[in-house]
Amino acid sequence: MAAQDLCENLLSKVKSSNLNFVVRETPYSVCIKVRKSFVKTTNNHNHDLELKLNDEIGNNLQMAAKDLCENLLSKVKSSNLNFVVRETPYSVCIKVRKSFVKTTNNHNHDLLKLNDEIGNNLQNNYDKLKSSYDDLMNKYNDLVEEFEEMKTKMKKENSEKNKLIDRMMKKKYNV
Repeated sequence: MAAQDLCENLLSKVKSSNLNFVVRETPYSVCIKVRKSFVKTTNNHNHDLELKLNDEIGNNLQMAAKDLCENLLSKVKSSNLNFVVRETPYSVCIKVRKSFVKTTNNHNHDLLKLNDEIGNNLQNNYDKLKSSYDDLMNKYNDLVEEFEEMKTKMKKENSEKNKLIDRMMKKKYNV
């Protein structure tokens, strides 16, 4: 399949997705900006219905829109086309060149090796952070327990002190 055909296929998927999008196309590239939300209808009946939707349904729609965006991104990444992606929590901007990536097997092997190294480094960093987090949580829990013990001890000592003060006052004023 030609690069031009792949771009047209991606563009048709975006247009049929019911997501909010804007497309800018040149003879050499396609720039697609996709919002991670569905197109809203302007029908008053639907508007009233949308107002009545609870948060769970709204969250499900938002997740479905995000899933569609992720699906689109995976298609772009697996297409072997030249592309650049800029992603925010609310939108994805994809610029696709109407040409295939030119690589050699050596280059691919080096990239895969580098990718594995980065993945291993990320996993190691995650493990270290998780361990540090667990240690901090244990220390925090110990401090909370110690604080509660001290609070209980202070209440007991204050109670005893108040009792002693009452006895002294009774003795002194013969109450």
